[in-house]
Amino acid sequence: MRRLLPAAAALLIAAAPPADPDRLYTEAVAARHAGQAERAIALLQEVIAVQPDNADAHLQLGLALSALHRDAEAEAEFRRTLALAPDYDDARIALARQAERRGDTAGAKALLEPVAADNAEARELHARLGRDSARPGFAWEFNAGASYTAVERGARDWKEGALQLRYQPGATAVQATIETSRRFGATDTYGEILIDHRFSDGVRGYASVGATPDADFRPKWQIGAGGSVRLRSGPGASVLTLDARQARYPVGDIQTLTPGFEQYVAGGRVWLTGRWINTFDENGDHRSGWLGRGDFQASKRLRLFAGIADAPDVSEGVVVDTLSVFGGLSADVGDRTIVRLSVAHDDSDTGSDRTQVSVGLGYRF
Repeated sequence: MRRLLPAAAALLIAAAPPADPDRLYTEAVAARHAGQAERAIALLQEVIAVQPDNADAHLQLGLALSALHRDAEAEAEFRRTLALAPDYDDARIALARQAERRGDTAGAKALLEPVAADNAEARELHARLGRDSARPGFAWEFNAGASYTAVERGARDWKEGALQLRYQPGATAVQATIETSRRFGATDTYGEILIDHRFSDGVRGYASVGATPDADFRPKWQIGAGGSVRLRSGPGASVLTLDARQARYPVGDIQTLTPGFEQYVAGGRVWLTGRWINTFDENGDHRSGWLGRGDFQASKRLRLFAGIADAPDVSEGVVVDTLSVFGGLSADVGDRTIVRLSVAHDDSDTGSDRTQVSVGLGYRF
């Protein structure tokens, strides 16, 4: 009898109907969307065991592996998908995101080239890659800018200039900035070092430190930190941002805390930004305000922006409530050169109203 039981069990297992791969696939996709990546992987492996040439299953398995940062395995699945279905755009986009995660902007751009121009996810990723590190193949970017501010009520006009050098060989960028400002008959030169790191597809952070020798109105020293978290990817991406700064001005210490939110619309070609600006002045008094901005990627090489802010401002070295309107453009001239132009008008509660015109030139190499 004991010998018959294992044999009977084996017969029952052999007679049991095989699992329906379509049902397993549907359950796996639902599990992945619910954040249950491990379960999705197990189910998809069952599907692939029965249907080894199922391109959809290989793609979904790669996405589940990527969610667990098992990047080498994920990339292998995406490449297997393309081997089975060479025109599978979703697999190319997934591979491009893997390249972006590694900091390989050039590789990500190359992977997106065959994808149709009207693909919303590819367009959003193209735009993000362009904003993060300009054009592929260039680790360095040099920027120079100048502005002239007409100050009303008989005050002296302001003049400012800035030089910036940014190096981004991969996921980490290092940036050095020098700004010279002529205001109130005095000149301040402020220098800052910033480190920016992308931790994953949707998470990045930065920290900065800066100082002004013999400061009259710029901060004597300043430290800052912040970052962003992408809540949702794709053409309707949503991003949370945060910036915090502690600065010592000639009048005393001033802190700023600015949470924000970005929402992409129109297939990723338009993104709207909102920020809640909070300052704590040298007396510990809290003031708050807001900023709203819209950016439009009019073409592959032209971006337009405009916005309005009603918030405390510290550009004069003290906290002053200011209503600002601004707008401008950024245009790529070839693959290496960027031209920028902007105009802003500030209505100050105290002091003089101002109108500023700024121009900038960038070069990638």
